[in-house]
Amino acid sequence: MRAWVLAVGALVAPSLAQGDLDDVLRWGTYRPNLYFGTRPRVPQSLLSGLMWFGLDDQQNWQRIRHACEVGDNLSEYGYVRHNGRDFGEQTMRDEAHGVEIRSTFVKPAGHGSWAVRFTGRTLADNAQGVSLAYYFGLEGNGTMSMAVADGAVRISGRTPELGRFKIRIVPAASNQSPPLPPGVAADASPAKRIAGVAVAVPGESVWKARDVFQERIISHAQARARDIMRHSGGKGAANGRVLFALDSDGARRKGRNLVFAQMLVHGEFAFDVIYDDLSAAAPIDVAAIDDAAAAHRAAFDARFDAVFALRGKGYGDAEIAIARRALSSLIGGIGYFYGRGLVAAGPMPGPGDDANVPPAELSAPYALFATTPSRPFFPRGFLWDEGFHQLLLARWDADLSLDIVRSWFSTMDASGWIAREQILGDEARSKVPAEFQVQYPNFANPPTLLFAVRALAERTAANELSGLAEQLEQVYCERDVPDPATSQTLTLPRIAELHRFSSRLLDYFMATQAGARGRGYRWRGRTEGHTLTSGLDDYPRARPPSSGELHVDLFAWVTYMLAVDTELAAHDS
Repeated sequence: MRAWVLAVGALVAPSLAQGDLDDVLRWGTYRPNLYFGTRPRVPQSLLSGLMWFGLDDQQNWQRIRHACEVGDNLSEYGYVRHNGRDFGEQTMRDEAHGVEIRSTFVKPAGHGSWAVRFTGRTLADNAQGVSLAYYFGLEGNGTMSMAVADGAVRISGRTPELGRFKIRIVPAASNQSPPLPPGVAADASPAKRIAGVAVAVPGESVWKARDVFQERIISHAQARARDIMRHSGGKGAANGRVLFALDSDGARRKGRNLVFAQMLVHGEFAFDVIYDDLSAAAPIDVAAIDDAAAAHRAAFDARFDAVFALRGKGYGDAEIAIARRALSSLIGGIGYFYGRGLVAAGPMPGPGDDANVPPAELSAPYALFATTPSRPFFPRGFLWDEGFHQLLLARWDADLSLDIVRSWFSTMDASGWIAREQILGDEARSKVPAEFQVQYPNFANPPTLLFAVRALAERTAANELSGLAEQLEQVYCERDVPDPATSQTLTLPRIAELHRFSSRLLDYFMATQAGARGRGYRWRGRTEGHTLTSGLDDYPRARPPSSGELHVDLFAWVTYMLAVDTELAAHDS
């Protein structure tokens, strides 16, 4: 036991609160609710995202792709490789809109710049092409200005947290425009290969970029159609390219905090989005993106083989590819969330209680860095799921896993309660029915985070005791040696802080989930058919619910918490 406790001490960082942001993890694909989107781990900052719609059907502007939706019926999307730090690639295949898009996200080592290369093609039955759009929106303090020059949309900006930055959105010179109707003259100038539109919106509405773009598209198309009718006597031809190709607008105007770059393409296409942190030594070299991606891809595969050793266990190429995709999908679902949650002012009454349901209040804003169970259905943090997610993620990247665990513990209130579902801000609430938005302070959730902490500790202990440091050097750093990728160090002993959290969690369960007359334990939040708080949502229980019932699964969880807390206390003393 002593070796296990010492290993736990080695895993605890100096502070479990969300502290200084690590440079390597500052930027990422931390908007998992979108098919592709980025943001920094900074509240109210710079968001970006991809949108597209096919031009064959002139009603497709109503079905612009942006957020992951099951109803979009994409035949494929999701990361095939993602290392959680500086590389991720995925393919999005949209049969209904006639396009396949591949994204490759890379970050150079040592600074806060990043790039994503989009490549793709319109599918065989797509006759009129596709509209692609990429946007950047500033939620909080800062400035941005946009220009369209040399066939690219260029953005210059500054925020207190990010400093000065420049952005380039550059279409490939080989991109082909969609066909025009007979008799309509083409404009082949480079500026027409891309259009830039800068608008001003309230900071809290930047996440609604799709709605803003949609309104711009339809008003432009309606004006274009009226103009064609007026000049042709009702006989003019119009197709998707004619109606939906935006004109550049808003260049170099002050106060514009949302910028769209639009490209209309047909056939094979490519474009780059490059974010340059001006504090970096040099801007990203566009010519080096493919080589950087190839190096990251090879490193990912080599590391995956070293960590999981599936081939040596008898698995073939197809199974290994599935496993890589499973890990990458989990990592690609990591998000950074910030905002206010709806929290009840008091406990939810139980069966037979006469008290009224307490009113809901908006909490103070706070942040959470977490994995998500499902990008289209549940793109937010779930406490029950997180512990299981970290059992896998910790094998791949211990520092990243610990950062997520610490973020969850930082949301704990003074009583030891952690909201089981983290619905932070308007964007998150837009995906949740109203009846499920409010979190009640007497609704607990299984403490699976302790699974993750214990697993990390045991693996670190095994690493130290069996001399596997060299084999796992890409996953764990040696004791007292900083990890060059994160500048974090696994050092002894910060055990007291973790013990404080585990003790508070145990006290919370014993105070709020106790059974009648203090005997045993009962989950709060029961309904006739479900016990969502237990994690075993539809496990059959007594009907109707009664305040006198006891739950053996909850008794087991409290017993487990007590065992872990005792082990931590042994070292703390």
